[in-house]
Amino acid sequence: MPQTVAASVRDLVIDLENFRTVAQPDDMHAIQAMITIDSDKFWALMESLIDDGYLPTENIIVLKSGPENTELLVKEGNRRVAALKLIHGYLPAHDIAIPNELLEKISALSPNWKSENERLPCAIYPAKDAAVVDKIVTLTHGKGENAGRAPWNAVARARHNRSSKKAAEHGLDLLEKYLEYGENLNRLQAKRWAGDYNLSVLDEAIGKIASTFGVRSGPELARNYPAINHKSALDEIMQDIGVGIITFTTLRTKRDSLMAYLPQPQKDSQSSTATSPKSLTTTRPKSAASNTVIGSSPSNGTGSTTTQMASSTPGGANPINQSTTSTTGKKIAAVAIGDPRVVMRILKKFAPLGNNRQKVVTLRNEATRLKLDKNPIAFCFLLRSMFEISAKAYCADHQATGGPSLKKPNGDEKSLITNLKDITNHITDNNSDKTMVKVLHGAITELARQDGFLSVTSMNQLVHNPSFLVTPSDIATLFGNIYPLLETMNS
Repeated sequence: MPQTVAASVRDLVIDLENFRTVAQPDDMHAIQAMITIDSDKFWALMESLIDDGYLPTENIIVLKSGPENTELLVKEGNRRVAALKLIHGYLPAHDIAIPNELLEKISALSPNWKSENERLPCAIYPAKDAAVVDKIVTLTHGKGENAGRAPWNAVARARHNRSSKKAAEHGLDLLEKYLEYGENLNRLQAKRWAGDYNLSVLDEAIGKIASTFGVRSGPELARNYPAINHKSALDEIMQDIGVGIITFTTLRTKRDSLMAYLPQPQKDSQSSTATSPKSLTTTRPKSAASNTVIGSSPSNGTGSTTTQMASSTPGGANPINQSTTSTTGKKIAAVAIGDPRVVMRILKKFAPLGNNRQKVVTLRNEATRLKLDKNPIAFCFLLRSMFEISAKAYCADHQATGGPSLKKPNGDEKSLITNLKDITNHITDNNSDKTMVKVLHGAITELARQDGFLSVTSMNQLVHNPSFLVTPSDIATLFGNIYPLLETMNS
């Protein structure tokens, strides 16, 4: 039986092996993972706690653990405990980009509020009752919305089944290997997909294509990855599942939907006879997620709007192809490339991480409140400010390790475009990281163009030139090119 006691927030330990994401090295990484998976819910929870205090309607479920069973490990209630640790200052809030309005509320909290919300009602179970605790957590989260206010998604359920029930979860195994060894995803995608990915689509897809990779089944493909033939083709498929382009609809209504990714036999120009299996090579199709030839960089100077927006959009939803089914199963109405709603959908999922990003969050919040078709100039002012503040924060992050400097050797400040070029070189390791070169190619090219509508030059001209203007369609069309750099500087 559990003991019901009021435990100090300071003494409660966040579960670093929460089923919602991969195992985390420490508390700060665990909280950043919670925010990355669903920032809106996390900040809403924190605001509710600040406004109303902790309402003791449910106990925090705690399991004693550690070498001497003295550690109070939170098994249910990690988000509430994490939010309260940040509010009380038990964890460094400057390492998390807490929205300014919440920081203001935290600074205004009275000593009485802090005293009343420093201890939480906890049901503390002994270590021997781990199975009982697991059952409680499963009932709370594992059966959908009707059984719990924060249900597990497919990734969390699979992780729980694999850990607690020793069930085979080949799709999850493959996903976690892809997050480690995949060469076509960025850091924010890796963080988000660790906790939110359409595993059922992946399971069905690998069952259909396993033989193409020289194995007999989907489970065998998962076991062998990354040591498989044509790994880059599978990586592209997994990326497009992550961004919501490959769905059940495409798999089941378009039988050849995966064929463009897969190795095809080379045709002998001298004969119509099919080649032998040894002549199979991976074709270089246009990936639905990247819209560029696999293994190559975009050939034009402006990049591709579809390329950059899809390959870097947090949460994986391709803003150009919003008619596809999201990982939650809900369909989103499609909008045209030049539609201002494309921009707002991206920004609402933009979750800055790291020190000194509070103003970036505030600028993002203000930008999302604007109507792009009515306020294009105001939007560009905010956008330029986001790039400026993000560049300064990025340089500060990496200053101690020889990262880019905001100043010239003579002490003068560099221009914004010079800073952005230096940051791009740092992120791509002077163009040796081909994945990041591909992700950021369109961004730095567009920003550096003298005649580009969303270049740094043009955003400066909006301030100083009395006749220069931009239209909402210009912004919506080109925003996808430059957004990946903004995202990467804040991830």
